[in-house]
Amino acid sequence: MLHTRGIRLHAAVAGDPKDPLVLLIHGTFGAWLDYRRIIAPLAERGFHVAAVDMRGYGMSDKPPARAGDPTLIAVGDIDGVISALDHDRAHIVGHDTGGALAWVFASTYPDRVASMVAVSAAHPTDLRRHLRTRPWELVFMLARVAVGRLPIWLHQLCTPLIPRVWRRELALNTAPGFAGTPEFEEALSLRIRAARVDNALRGIVRNTRLLTASPRKNASPIEAPALLIHPAQTVWTRISAASSRRLTSPLDVATIPGTKNAPHIEDPELFVEQLVKFLPAPGRTEPGPA
Repeated sequence: MLHTRGIRLHAAVAGDPKDPLVLLIHGTFGAWLDYRRIIAPLAERGFHVAAVDMRGYGMSDKPPARAGDPTLIAVGDIDGVISALDHDRAHIVGHDTGGALAWVFASTYPDRVASMVAVSAAHPTDLRRHLRTRPWELVFMLARVAVGRLPIWLHQLCTPLIPRVWRRELALNTAPGFAGTPEFEEALSLRIRAARVDNALRGIVRNTRLLTASPRKNASPIEAPALLIHPAQTVWTRISAASSRRLTSPLDVATIPGTKNAPHIEDPELFVEQLVKFLPAPGRTEPGPA
């Protein structure tokens, strides 16, 4: 339990605290458990690894909404986690909404980012623009954003639908053939259990709204090395081109064969190998090419 910014955030941690920190940020439909199969392998490669339950999720505190920009509050929590783990900088790895927050964090706290990896994720501004200009390419995402804007009390009335909605979401975002496998069913079961934790649904709704939020702080160019991992789809190619303009260094892009939008769940071994190719090896200070 990490005490920071007046709340407690839960994290699953492994590795030597003296090693470089890799901070894993989950998406809207997940929790720290999405990374359960990559924590130990990354730690064995020489990293201090932490998969955090964001505010409102799992065993982390679930305080009422507070005044201020929700996106900046979320990235402030990430900053607090890095300090609570006794590090000055971290390699930030984020999936879905966690990836959107990784983009905002890298531009808001540039001195805290050693590198950034966004998994099937874009800066909220870039995703919002794409949804406005080419909505037919992201129909499910558009529907998700619209539903996320409904009142929280209405979502709570629909709690019995969680198993069906979570199954549909995971099936849509994983490669054909993955649904129905033991790995799929295990990941789905754990995600549903996390979503049913008391008061977690409120945090889930707030989290999904961050996908296309408008941070109220001017974004600085991102100097840290960045890697995008996403399926080989035209829509992601276009979004990657928009994202690359936020960087002062070249953007690395990678696709993990046989996976779609959740490679860390679909093929954790290949996902770890892809991260290790990009992150600095022991004794190096800068990430290498993906």
